[in-house]
Amino acid sequence: MTTTVIVKANHGWPVDVTPRDPKTGEALDHYPTQRVEPNTERMVHVHSGMDLLIHEVQPDEIKSDDDGA
Repeated sequence: MTTTVIVKANHGWPVDVTPRDPKTGEALDHYPTQRVEPNTERMVHVHSGMDLLIHEVQPDEIKSDDDGA
């Protein structure tokens, strides 16, 4: 069974969506983290019992991402 989750990144902050293994909590290598940009929305498909970690990215995290690039 597949479930569709709509992630809406409102209020000017991006949102990271990371699929996780429900037993270990580890990120799933074959399903990378997706970033939903501010003021947009994205459908994320969940299947095979996976969990999703939904994280609203904060300004200091964005700066850290930019510094590392």
